[in-house]
Amino acid sequence: MIKNFINRVKNLVEQNKEIIKQTTVPDVCEEKTIKEKVEYIKKCNQEEVKSIEEKIQEPLTEEDKEYIKEIKIKRGQSIKAIDVYTKEPQIFKTHKECSKKLKIPVQYIQENLKYGYTDYLGEAINYLSKELKLSGEEDINYLENTKTPSQILSLLNNKIFTTKMSESKRDEILCSEKIEPIKMHYTFECIDEEYDDYFKKYKSIIKRGGKKKIELVDKKGEVIEIFKSLDECATFINKEKNEVVYMLKHNDTKVGRNEIRYSLRNI
Repeated sequence: MIKNFINRVKNLVEQNKEIIKQTTVPDVCEEKTIKEKVEYIKKCNQEEVKSIEEKIQEPLTEEDKEYIKEIKIKRGQSIKAIDVYTKEPQIFKTHKECSKKLKIPVQYIQENLKYGYTDYLGEAINYLSKELKLSGEEDINYLENTKTPSQILSLLNNKIFTTKMSESKRDEILCSEKIEPIKMHYTFECIDEEYDDYFKKYKSIIKRGGKKKIELVDKKGEVIEIFKSLDECATFINKEKNEVVYMLKHNDTKVGRNEIRYSLRNI
């Protein structure tokens, strides 16, 4: 009798265990599943919002693209070098790093980026400018000139015959290998996504004239001062107005431990 009672109790315990398993475990699983679904929905919504923002973002004009390319060349930040023969790409953090690793002049990189030339004309231009002892406008950095490198080199080649010098000196220049363009071993592509983001954020301010509000912010991005004009900002940080314009234009905005930025607040 007692033995039967004990067996019945054991059976009840076992049945309760099964009931607990059937009721509590699925509940936990269900809760976990719901949480996962919520997180999934949130993720989908975020991706959808991002997709919509990208679609409604004002597309870049050809003028915008040329402007961005010009600034990126001057900034000299991240770049891809592609071997002309093997097509192998290499990524560098800066133009200077690329120049050092590949043992080529920075102008070599800039010339290809700006004009797309497959021949490097810079060495010939620099050599002739020095040998012909040019001054004034012709002595300006050829990449900042209003003429293209090919136009400049053509003018310099003509000057070999029109500039006053001894015949021996003229022969020395004409026989030099340095007057010949150098076949490029690499082509280059700007990356510098940081400036892409900067331009998209401040495009409307960069492109318009008139007064522009400037903010001085700390490392955390908290505003320290707000300036109603570029002049006011320049005076405060003790720089010339054109320096401030250059800093903001090229996103080179560090001022000691702080930095300046265009203000998106209404003037």
